[in-house]
Amino acid sequence: MKNHSFVLLLFLSALTLPLHAQMTEGKVRFGLRLGVTGSNLYDDAKAQDRNGRIGLLGGAFVKVPLGSGGLAIRPEVLYATKGATFKRDSFISSIKSSYIEVPLSLEYNLSIVNLHAGLNASLLANANGEFKDEQGNPINFDKEDLEKLDLGWHLGAGLDLGNLGLHLRVNRGLKNVGSQTIGDIVGSLKNAAWSLTLVYGF
Repeated sequence: MKNHSFVLLLFLSALTLPLHAQMTEGKVRFGLRLGVTGSNLYDDAKAQDRNGRIGLLGGAFVKVPLGSGGLAIRPEVLYATKGATFKRDSFISSIKSSYIEVPLSLEYNLSIVNLHAGLNASLLANANGEFKDEQGNPINFDKEDLEKLDLGWHLGAGLDLGNLGLHLRVNRGLKNVGSQTIGDIVGSLKNAAWSLTLVYGF
């Protein structure tokens, strides 16, 4: 039985080596990402009971090796949903938004482990929701009432086996989501999110 287990282990290792070679070979690779994202809002002491929003994330990337040491840069173009509900001045408000994100990552591949971090710019694609002022009067808003551009940072890790990978990433926005017209109502709320995605390189 031990011999059979040893032979099976050798066989699986033999399969893993060429798959790993496909993922880390020193050439430019294109790929796709698709998965789920959970978003929320942070940095406003007046906003309480924040509840995040589960949504979708998807897009494409290019992986460009930097020499033969496992380093690479990876620009991406993604579509992601964001938003949250929160309580402010005892009234419930909500934001639902979607962004076109352009992350740029510095990536390090250690065997089958992928580590990456970088900066990202996000362009507001759509938004809607409702705020309430201190008297509880509803104020509906749309895309025109939020900041069009968000800047932030991200970091993540994952497992890459052959052409497939499973990556977990967190990111934080650095700009307030509300424009000057509704800034007094929204406060200093900023985007925060995590994503779990399936990655396919070709």
